Amino acid sequence: MYTYQIGNQTIDYKIKVVPNKTDITVQICDNEGVTVIIPRGLNEHNVRSVISRKATWILKQLNGGNQPTETKKPAAKKAEKAKAKAENKPTAAPKAKTASFENDDKFSYLGRQYRLNIVRDDVEQPEMTFRAKFIATVPSSWSEQETNEGIQSLLTEWYQGRAGEKFNEALKAVKKQAADAPDSVAWKELQDTYATMENGELVLNWRLLLAPLTTIEYVIASQFTDADSLFEDAAERKQWLEENSLQAF
Repeated sequence: MYTYQIGNQTIDYKIKVVPNKTDITVQICDNEGVTVIIPRGLNEHNVRSVISRKATWILKQLNGGNQPTETKKPAAKKAEKAKAKAENKPTAAPKAKTASFENDDKFSYLGRQYRLNIVRDDVEQPEMTFRAKFIATVPSSWSEQETNEGIQSLLTEWYQGRAGEKFNEALKAVKKQAADAPDSVAWKELQDTYATMENGELVLNWRLLLAPLTTIEYVIASQFTDADSLFEDAAERKQWLEENSLQAF
């Protein structure tokens, strides 16, 4: 049994490992309590990260659907949610937390680490270039918050700009070993999962570009076959997933 502390409340949970699963799910039932179901190879850090993001929802379920006092949402948020429900519209997604960036921070790309160099210059628009390291050029007039938000956006755009080429390269390698591999692959921002199937289409988390290409191939194959049997070096391909998180920035 594991525990996670939020305020003055404690979440007790169990971890269940399911082979060939590629996402993380949280189940809550009266008899079993909270169970986190994870793919083989993930570590406790990955699980705690999910528990942290879902803590408010978990506590609400444990309290019989009532929001605990310590985590109640402001009235304005409740009004927005009620209005959206009445209009049959989804509520706006919470704004992602902006990371903090400094010179010499390291970021993974296809399994290798590259340093970040922040350059303040007399420019109107920020720019990201890559020459054996990430070089973020930002306006010298930007505040620290503007710089952090700008670099996060630049990094995201840079990775997503390479998703098509690299994911299709990985898919091509998989197709050589598995005739029933899908013909194409898509990518987008996914929460708490490496990949999923949507309407028959394979969709990858674009953050998988942090991992080595062989690991990406393993994740792709695991969506439609037993990847452990497909690759003789499956253990090596999964090692990155065991030791790293996709939440690099």
